[in-house]
Amino acid sequence: MEREILHQMSEHLDAYSDELREFVAIDTPSDDPAAVGNLLDLLRPRLEELGFATRRLAADILAADYGAGGSPGVLLLLHADTVFSLGEAGRRPFTVSGGRAYGPGVADMKGGIALLVWVLRLLKNDGALPAPLRVVITGDEETGAERSRDAIAQAAAVQHAALVLEPGRESGAIVSARKAVGSFVLSASGIEAHAGVEPWRGASAVHEIARRAAAIAELSGRIEGVHFNVGRIEGGTRPNVVAGEARCLIDVRVPRFQDMAAAEEMLRQAALGAMDRRVELHLRGSFQGPPMEKTPASEILLGYAREAALAIGLPLEDVATGGGSDGNRVAAAGVPVLDGLGPVGGRAHSVDEFIELGSVAPRAALLAGLLCRILGDGGH
Repeated sequence: MEREILHQMSEHLDAYSDELREFVAIDTPSDDPAAVGNLLDLLRPRLEELGFATRRLAADILAADYGAGGSPGVLLLLHADTVFSLGEAGRRPFTVSGGRAYGPGVADMKGGIALLVWVLRLLKNDGALPAPLRVVITGDEETGAERSRDAIAQAAAVQHAALVLEPGRESGAIVSARKAVGSFVLSASGIEAHAGVEPWRGASAVHEIARRAAAIAELSGRIEGVHFNVGRIEGGTRPNVVAGEARCLIDVRVPRFQDMAAAEEMLRQAALGAMDRRVELHLRGSFQGPPMEKTPASEILLGYAREAALAIGLPLEDVATGGGSDGNRVAAAGVPVLDGLGPVGGRAHSVDEFIELGSVAPRAALLAGLLCRILGDGGH
């Protein structure tokens, strides 16, 4: 079956590119649910033509079910939003050059959406589309999935497994583990004063934030795999004024659930240990959810993926990555997850974002084989 899907997808690669061009041409910034909804409006009838029952859970969330409703099956999880603003698709339209497709969101993850549509289409045409399947396409993954968090959790709760079509790594690897992502804000309130006439009367919030940022940077590596990053500092008014207010934005990445509390406590101690006691410090924020860790159950999924890849002679490796995805939120529900199953791509979130068109047919065969093996008890 994998070899047949590989052959068919290779023959339809131009049609795949044309459909992907349609998707990329629609701007879908995360902060504009209505814009994301324009792409979902395009996708909904295509899923219905394949026999899926669809529901709009919100302006930017589409759910579609195939097969016995409510029965445990496979969740296919995708996001339609991108980090690019309205007008980007017109300024930088979809192009193909040197075997690569370029455009805003082409890898992250409109290439994955187009891949899913084609895999479902080819399996349906061959009478081999397994069930039950649930597809959920969201519109706020890039900003932490605050709007779609509950919908993802509810969709995942009754599934045997979940597959996420984020882009494959440039090496061709799929993703078996992701770090937890923590977002924190450290705010400082000091005392303003004239920096030239009487600086001793002031207590600089900027200076204190700078000291705290340096202390936070020193935390990385103290727990294996845990990384702290101060990504933005802002504050003060004028160079001749001792700054009364300042703040910094902090990103924390943790690979293991067991280390999350310790990492947050380390951050708290470094962030709130003011050198100038006249400066008040406040830390707020949290982790978006637990890490997506490799588990015995996800190892079984990896085994299925390797079998499917072997059927077409495709080398397949899995990697852990520091980036978070909706896969983290599914893992939080206790469901085994494989991620990075979309076309191989790179340079996400940049003007050089691309997918390798030569990877589309092998990834289609991999996804089709994985679906059939999971829902067919390993294909045995």
